[in-house]
Amino acid sequence: MNEKKTILFLMNGFGAETGKSFEVFNKETVPTFEKLMGAYPFKLIASQGEAIGLNETELSNFETGYANFGTFGHPVKLEDILQRKIDSGDFKASPVINGVIDRAVQAKTRLHVYYQFGDRLNEKRLKQFIEFIELCQAKGLETIYMHFILGDNSAEGLQNATKCMTMFRNKIMRFYNNLKITSFAGKCYFKNGTQNDIADYYRMQVSGVGEVWIDYTGTIQKKYAADYTDDNMNPFVTLRENILKAGDQILFFNYDNYIGKQFIDVVQNPKKYFPTVNCPENITVTSVFPLLEVPSVQFAFQNELPQTYFLEKIPESKKVLIIACKKNIPTITSNLNGGRPSFTSNVAVWPIEDDENRLVQTSQYLAAYINQATYDLIIVDYELYDSVLDKPTTESILKNLKQIDDGLNIAYTRAIQKDYRLIVTSLYGMKKTVKFEATKELVDLSSKTPFMLIDKDIRKEEVAFSKMGTITDISRIIATTFGNPMPNNLIRLGGAELPEDSKKQGGLKKILLIAVPVLLLLFIVYYLYMMGYIG
Repeated sequence: MNEKKTILFLMNGFGAETGKSFEVFNKETVPTFEKLMGAYPFKLIASQGEAIGLNETELSNFETGYANFGTFGHPVKLEDILQRKIDSGDFKASPVINGVIDRAVQAKTRLHVYYQFGDRLNEKRLKQFIEFIELCQAKGLETIYMHFILGDNSAEGLQNATKCMTMFRNKIMRFYNNLKITSFAGKCYFKNGTQNDIADYYRMQVSGVGEVWIDYTGTIQKKYAADYTDDNMNPFVTLRENILKAGDQILFFNYDNYIGKQFIDVVQNPKKYFPTVNCPENITVTSVFPLLEVPSVQFAFQNELPQTYFLEKIPESKKVLIIACKKNIPTITSNLNGGRPSFTSNVAVWPIEDDENRLVQTSQYLAAYINQATYDLIIVDYELYDSVLDKPTTESILKNLKQIDDGLNIAYTRAIQKDYRLIVTSLYGMKKTVKFEATKELVDLSSKTPFMLIDKDIRKEEVAFSKMGTITDISRIIATTFGNPMPNNLIRLGGAELPEDSKKQGGLKKILLIAVPVLLLLFIVYYLYMMGYIG
């Protein structure tokens, strides 16, 4: 495929069911998408399970989508790093892990573990946490106060969180009675929730005042029925008492680098938010892996960086622009850069700061930058659904989708005018099952996502897609377009044959169509000659 300025238009959150295309979204909602889908090469690609390096039923989401994109399908998983540290003995020898336990034992303060789970709460993760529990017991720590962070790639939202909690209780709590369940909260309360919400959660922790529920699994199910997700579920505690106290120890047992920023800021600087209240101070915060947005927190084990990553494959002579919501920029750039903190000067970012009008504003800036024709690659990230900003309703989703489709119309018009190549796709589908009011139909828009190749020099009939394709192929098509060979000959583009290949295949078919009848005729003549029917 020839090199050309490229726009990667990410309709993140836009997905399809396994056996369906996009008929759940009517043509009035996405008229541009419908038109382009019929005119240009299009297919559905896998966004879940082993095809993209996840567990069998695990779905891609924002973080895993970019991790797979940025490493061409070979992300470094923190749970695998931790397992190597356990197998080598480094875990039990870690000064950070031992230090957090020893300080709690020696000062007779509480040790709080903020633990992540989702549908990755598998046997490996359970055994890893058991290693920590047994180390605590060996050092004489009587009680571990457990705080659960929901929203770790949870495919079925709070339904799945209930299953994970049941699994945790059956596999761990029944055998280790030194665990005390104290709180639950959606991931946004540790990542991108409002500061007021996070302050309220902190207030619950230090006072026991707020939502207090002893039946935590039943409460999670009720919140699921009330349309909460595992990301935005409002927190509750299980003890009506001061849980966090002065001098306590906090350990983030994390399988994600992007949690903790705002909550930790409140914990470490309580007087900043509660100047007139007697808040607990001198609370020490540590983590198993680094929290990228909180570099001040001491951690036990460093990330292992992937050998091959996306920005490495884009020549420095090519200018790259990333347009996305400001809060998402650190995650995007880190994953595209293989977890490295800085990137080369050919990469620029344009953060969208107006959250309420993020989709419209994104389209406006995209149009301006296409017109400038300055950048060789523009990556634009649209969010179909933000668990903090958007209501979990069909109407809200369709409204956002209409705005994204308007942006697609603008991008398509400008791309054709400026002779850009436009790739329309999504790194993940919606992990929340949506009920469409018109049909009363429950649809799971998460297992597959679209892949569309728009180029005025390419016709639909010129590109033959193979049956298999995944979100990990999206970055390959861009890297190879800009002339960089991929390791292990990874050159299949989104499951597609290149137009040149298609033409070769077309030529081969023509040759076969001519050669086969000719050979058959020669065989018949030879047979008749041998039988004596012709001289």
